[in-house]
Amino acid sequence: MKGSPALRNAAGTAWDMGVRGAMMGGKRRALSSMRAVQSIQHNQTKRIKCEGCGRMRGMATRASPLSSLQSRGAGTAQHQHEPSSRRTYSSSAPNPWHTAPAKPPTTHPTTSEPLPEQLRSIMRLLPHSVVVCTATQPGPDGGPRAMTMSSFTSLTLSPTPLVTFNVATPSRTLDAIRASGAFAVHILAGDANGAAIASHFTRGNLGGHVLEGLEDVTCDADGAAPVLRGEGVLFALRCRVLADAAEGGLVRVRDHVIVVGEVVAMVPVTGEKGFGLVYADRKYRQVGEVLEKE
Repeated sequence: MKGSPALRNAAGTAWDMGVRGAMMGGKRRALSSMRAVQSIQHNQTKRIKCEGCGRMRGMATRASPLSSLQSRGAGTAQHQHEPSSRRTYSSSAPNPWHTAPAKPPTTHPTTSEPLPEQLRSIMRLLPHSVVVCTATQPGPDGGPRAMTMSSFTSLTLSPTPLVTFNVATPSRTLDAIRASGAFAVHILAGDANGAAIASHFTRGNLGGHVLEGLEDVTCDADGAAPVLRGEGVLFALRCRVLADAAEGGLVRVRDHVIVVGEVVAMVPVTGEKGFGLVYADRKYRQVGEVLEKE
């Protein structure tokens, strides 16, 4: 993934410097060490089901720059769900991910570097959540979009739950969110299946069907934001772009757009129990040991 244009220009991942939401305080938190997830081939298989995706065109890395922020009230866009149609994709390629022992950080911040690089190095030492965001671009030339990102966090729980993340522009997935006013965020499992899904959606403009390459994939098209189902996905959050703010839930900050969404539903996927996938020091990781006070 390192050096991928998709991470810089469209996936909105901001792996090293994502905008971090304020940490919810008031409780002692256990610090967790992380175990690296590295690339090695094995014969693990998985089944992924995608609701609302039908024919996916891929998360193209380029789009026309956003000329303006989303207009007020766009987050209230209503979706007329079409009759469901199912399509199945398959691949014989095995899952190339497994867990490996943790190693000391390879990043060592130094004041001899330019200030942006100093901050980049520091942010690599912090674990960030890894999720997949999907949306559907309306219109005859539209279709579902998807991207992996690491800037996702909760914003507030009251009076309604809000989440936020940021996307580098231009981004076709952001364009779909902006046009439809809705998106789905997938919480990935902290295992090889979760890492495989995250890696799949960082590959830029795949062309054709963005789900090609995932094993035994079924898609049900209903016109809504796609919901992925299968091993490697713990939960999905159906969201709509915040509509009760003057900015309409999309705030431009230089070459990024901060998205604020209202959670309208939580969708259990696999029933798996475990922590979500995280990313630090340019590797996918699992939550490890807990530090407790005597």
